[in-house]
Amino acid sequence: MRSSNRKAVLWLLKHDYDDIWLKAHGRRHDLIYTLGEWYRALDLWNLFDGICFDKNGNIILVQIKTNAWADAAKIRTFLKGKKNLTAMVINVKGKGKNWEVLIREYVPLHRKRRKICSRNNKGTDGRRRRV
Repeated sequence: MRSSNRKAVLWLLKHDYDDIWLKAHGRRHDLIYTLGEWYRALDLWNLFDGICFDKNGNIILVQIKTNAWADAAKIRTFLKGKKNLTAMVINVKGKGKNWEVLIREYVPLHRKRRKICSRNNKGTDGRRRRV
């Protein structure tokens, strides 16, 4: 795990991410207070291994996995209703000396998407003119 975290941090630094902070795993859990109830967490919100800033100063929540991808549904659920946050899952994949760093980014959806109705769009271009 430490070697994959190191490879992930080197990738982040190479791609202009700065002030990378990874939460150390230990015996003690953090206490997280919410409006409903409190809970104990080993990671940040039981999801993320750390936080960093991109080159524009935006906060990026980081999850590092070795030879696997994180559960996208949990990350999307966490980001729902949050603003100005991006979650990045880093998959450090490989064996021995052959390592590859793969990235997936998740951004919260702030607006409701319009339903695209094929009945309305048939035979018209983008400006509702007949084709």
